[in-house]
Amino acid sequence: MTQKIVQISAGRDRSIALDNEGRAWGWGSVKVLGAALPPGYPADLCLSNPTEIGHNRYAQPVPQRLNPEGLPFALVADGHADTVAVRREGTVLACRPVVSPEHGVQRAPVAGLPGSPTQVVQTESAAFALYADGTVWSWGMRVQGQLGRDSDSLMAAPKSIDALPPVASLAAGHGHVLALDRKGRVWTWGANAAGQLGQGDLIQKGVPRKLDLPVRIRRIAAGDTHSLAVDDAARLWAWGSNHHGQAGELNARHISRPTRVGTQFPVAQIDGGMFYSVATSVHGDVFAWGWNGLGQLGTQAPSASTRPVRLKALSRVTQLSAGTSHVLALSEQGVHAWGNNRCSACGDFPSVEVRPRPSLVALA
Repeated sequence: MTQKIVQISAGRDRSIALDNEGRAWGWGSVKVLGAALPPGYPADLCLSNPTEIGHNRYAQPVPQRLNPEGLPFALVADGHADTVAVRREGTVLACRPVVSPEHGVQRAPVAGLPGSPTQVVQTESAAFALYADGTVWSWGMRVQGQLGRDSDSLMAAPKSIDALPPVASLAAGHGHVLALDRKGRVWTWGANAAGQLGQGDLIQKGVPRKLDLPVRIRRIAAGDTHSLAVDDAARLWAWGSNHHGQAGELNARHISRPTRVGTQFPVAQIDGGMFYSVATSVHGDVFAWGWNGLGQLGTQAPSASTRPVRLKALSRVTQLSAGTSHVLALSEQGVHAWGNNRCSACGDFPSVEVRPRPSLVALA
């Protein structure tokens, strides 16, 4: 069978790709144990950051197999610490970014979850699983209301979020979560210091609340502290932090309610990172706006833009994934990456700190 990438996931400083046979690769902030790599490629390149005491950043430019022993994955979602993966038989795994050639990534089953999720997402400190019947389960740290439910302990075991109607899709930011229900309505909960919940205030919410939107929504996305939605007419809506223009051409640093944003193109897909946003048109063209200090907009100039900038080097893109400060795109040619490469999340040596233009990542 010809290899075909079916899912991409960009995290804080790492990139994950999953193919049609259930094989997963990871590169960037990945610690590799005893890898046999071509000459000139460090197996375990550790960069110490003096501003982060006791913290080691790993920079692995060569994609590594996360499940080499034949345990196919069905879903992946990279996060700030772990990668959540779902095996094809349904087990949900919490995977540490430590890889060996024989055993792949270090992983542990997440106990207490039912069946096989259809989607998994993560905030900085909590994870969420969506099931075919529309139920959502959450687990992780009980901070800023991210779990969407009550918990007696700081670290909560998996449990369903009962306040939600049947859900069609999820999106997670740094500390807030969006749920799109099957009627096209949006529900939000979690952190809200920038108005990213769209509820008209800056108060965190521990229980999902429905947004006041006058249109039916078909896609949702969450940046670190802002939120995005696309309606049935392919129009963009945004709210939350906008101090770098990540919400678009809106004259406010914080937007506490969903607001229409002009794009000059019909929007198909959207995603957001830290202070920037990316989207595709219905034709597969890629656009980016917001902060560009690490090349997230795919342009050489570091200046930010409140207006979507088209990345002319890309076309017919079928998937986008925005990490904290780097972006992945999937097309017929393969996986493209650009932005912050200080941990090799774009597939280059970390000496190339910024990849300002999209480049193909070679998957062995």
